[in-house]
Amino acid sequence: MLDSDTCEASLSSAALHFQCEGQTSLAGLQPHNGLKRDCGIEIPQSARIAAESNLDVQIASDSSGEHPEKVLRRTFQSLRQSATNIYGNVDKITYMERRKLMPAYGNSIHVWGFVVGAVISGEVSGFNAGYGYGLGSMIVAHAVGTVLMITVSLNLTDLAASLPFASGCAGYANAAFNGVIACLIGYAYTLDVIFIGGEVTNFLGVSLQNLFHTDKRFNYLYWIISIIVCMTINYFPKVSMNTMVVTSMLSCVCVITPLLVLAWSSTGFSFQFIVNGSSFLEPALASFLPFGIVGVVRSFPFSWYLLICFESMPSCVEETRNVGVSVPRGMFASVSTLLILSWTVLLCCAGFSPGPSAIDSANFPFITLLTARFGASPQQLFTLISIPPIFASQLSIFYACTRYIYGQSRGGYMPPILSLTTSQGAPYTAMIATAAMWAALSSILEYVPEAGAVFLDVGTLFALTAYIVQPLVYLQLQRVVPSLTRPFKTPYGTLVAGINFAIGCTITTALLIVDNNYRIYAAFMLLGYLILSLFYYFIIQHYLTDSPEKMFIRRQVDKLLIESLVASGASQHVEAVKKLRRKGTGEVTLLRADQKRASSGGPP
Repeated sequence: MLDSDTCEASLSSAALHFQCEGQTSLAGLQPHNGLKRDCGIEIPQSARIAAESNLDVQIASDSSGEHPEKVLRRTFQSLRQSATNIYGNVDKITYMERRKLMPAYGNSIHVWGFVVGAVISGEVSGFNAGYGYGLGSMIVAHAVGTVLMITVSLNLTDLAASLPFASGCAGYANAAFNGVIACLIGYAYTLDVIFIGGEVTNFLGVSLQNLFHTDKRFNYLYWIISIIVCMTINYFPKVSMNTMVVTSMLSCVCVITPLLVLAWSSTGFSFQFIVNGSSFLEPALASFLPFGIVGVVRSFPFSWYLLICFESMPSCVEETRNVGVSVPRGMFASVSTLLILSWTVLLCCAGFSPGPSAIDSANFPFITLLTARFGASPQQLFTLISIPPIFASQLSIFYACTRYIYGQSRGGYMPPILSLTTSQGAPYTAMIATAAMWAALSSILEYVPEAGAVFLDVGTLFALTAYIVQPLVYLQLQRVVPSLTRPFKTPYGTLVAGINFAIGCTITTALLIVDNNYRIYAAFMLLGYLILSLFYYFIIQHYLTDSPEKMFIRRQVDKLLIESLVASGASQHVEAVKKLRRKGTGEVTLLRADQKRASSGGPP
């Protein structure tokens, strides 16, 4: 049985209060990544929340002399019967059993493999288009992006280790603000990875077309085959995590090896461009910042292509063991790896002949550099080197996309059918939805020439939206839940969040000022957010009271209260009665038990 101190810690870990329409409601925690207590309940080890001012379980004497466990169970049964189950008359336990991810399996190596895999395709293509604004512009933009990545990673690791939800920032925003903010940021993150996943899938098709010299009209077969491969691997979550580690390791080798080969065989490498321009630069691009600050702003989306998608890390936390240790270690290792790779690629690709002005429009900059040095005869080998990083990103982003959709559905923001899982914990309906969307987006990219630039700009805006909201979420959680236990606490967290917010707002504002296309896309995005907000208020919020997450946490809290209070009350011959207060739209507030008074033998 649980002692009073363990009870207090365990109970507080399950009682995270979410703000919803100005009311307080319980949020769902998953049973993974936790300690298994004697009562057979798993509590998230990293989500202990001491909500002293928000808990009020009164331990009082019952004049009837009835056993305290019976009193509590009857109280809880009455509460559950009064709750409205908008998902239908399906047994709630059965409902939850059909929506369980794989038990915690991953470790810091798996976190590293997942994050590196999600990003690494950007190291082989896409970034080089920014050279057209001058290499100095790319260097300055990437320096800003490096600071943004570090600050976002620190706050995100802090949040993910404390609140291990697959829904990521949607869950954090729900805790900090309310349902509509959580809905908007959740959709922003999900759409970000959906758009990027569609781009990666299309690009893999182009790579395989170059490798096998097939006709362009057969590219859709490559999309379908690669998506089926991703679905098959993700159908077995443990295999998926291990495969992501292997593909990420192989991808790092494929990124570094061409640069080492060029460095060993070439005599035309020069770092002089950092000071006064490389001899390879055209006269118009010879100065360090040929287009001034405008060039830096316009090159940012391309430099950011080297790093984007690292923010998908929270989607793996529910399937990771010992989150408080594995997530910080894995995240710091992946950020370090990606920053080293990105700076190496950015500088070295510009330093080798024929220089940045010759590769700014190339689909495969590595192939262009290697072909210029060794000729066209081994071009298929050069193309083959690009395949592992692209597939690693497709596999990791597919994993992230399915978990985001699963988390949004489980939280009540998407249809409940999208959170169904297999017996092994694979969210198969979210996988089907992801596959369909990626195939559709790849088709658009293939047959609409302008779609690639649109997808890049829209994906950048979705990501920047999330980067702006996330530090606000972090700061708000510090204010409303100051006693939230943080296995990893960001050093100077408020300052880090402030820098994150300032950079996000500055970049977004600058892009809107210098590029009319961004203003158009932003206007449509604001319209979309407005429509989604209305949809939330009229439709979605009615599905939140008994969403799977809420249903699970209520069941966990019930069991914890019964086990802990009966254990404490029986030893002291104290009858326990739980008071539950319902407000507004069915909100349940649990108030803290006076365990010390009961255990000391004082009056109840």
